Amino acid sequence: MHLFTTKFLRIFVFVSRATALLKLENVPGFFAQDLNETDPASFDYITSNFGLLESSWGKFRSSIDALNCDAPEGTGYRVLYLARHGQGYHNVAEEYYGTPLWNEYWSKLDGNGTIVWADAKLTDVGIQEAKKANAAWKTQIKVGIPLPNSYYSSPLSRSTTTLQITWSDIVLDKKKPPKPLIKEKLRETLGVHTCDRRSSRSYIAETYPNFNIEDGFTEEDELWVPDIRETNEDRYIRLRESLHKIFRNDWSTYITISAHSGAISSILEVIGHRKFQLQTGGIIPVVVKVENITEGYMYKELY
Repeated sequence: MHLFTTKFLRIFVFVSRATALLKLENVPGFFAQDLNETDPASFDYITSNFGLLESSWGKFRSSIDALNCDAPEGTGYRVLYLARHGQGYHNVAEEYYGTPLWNEYWSKLDGNGTIVWADAKLTDVGIQEAKKANAAWKTQIKVGIPLPNSYYSSPLSRSTTTLQITWSDIVLDKKKPPKPLIKEKLRETLGVHTCDRRSSRSYIAETYPNFNIEDGFTEEDELWVPDIRETNEDRYIRLRESLHKIFRNDWSTYITISAHSGAISSILEVIGHRKFQLQTGGIIPVVVKVENITEGYMYKELY
């Protein structure tokens, strides 16, 4: 919440003592992916209405509205549509060489002379998976699925391209389309694997002109290093920080994030969702209770 006044050029911003300390909690009961009996390996989000357990999307929307209406001050309920990118050339290479040899040798190279997997692009299969996501959304829109209010993406090409294809003729082609925001820390596990080294800011801006890039985004990739692979624990901390930042600055109820297997696994862990491995091109919706647990607030004078 912000309070501004131009008198004497003074601006006050309503902030918490700890910059909004948040507690995030998965809210089960809305989607089949919450259920232990749902097998991630065989689950098809397309034929299952994204896993919806409610009798209709209208009822689901009403349930979310009711939760937000009845929530105490400082608490809100958000819906995340988490989308994994379509198949990339690195996925093909790992399958071809096998995971041990991929991790030990091939992942450290930019390619094999036939294909390139540095900042891996989508394969033809990956493009088709993104088109299937596009078609799946169109089907669900006909029966009332709430559209995202905000769109976020990892800066890696496979994720931004997947988002672009998925939403190309649904919202991105409108007269006043939403501008997806590329966020540095939504990316896949950092380090060693060249498929997880992003392209330059200039390349991203030129290739995805209909996307915004977050402030502070450096020209070259300063997070990726060739000799240290980020641990799962460090990735969890990074994705928790990124998710908290989104929720602090974006009050949208419905949000989509285009990211990666590892990144989405960490997001699910952050909110307390059970493990659910997405196939390439897969989507998992989750309901998140966002609670501001900061004790007390204050007005901070900036000028």
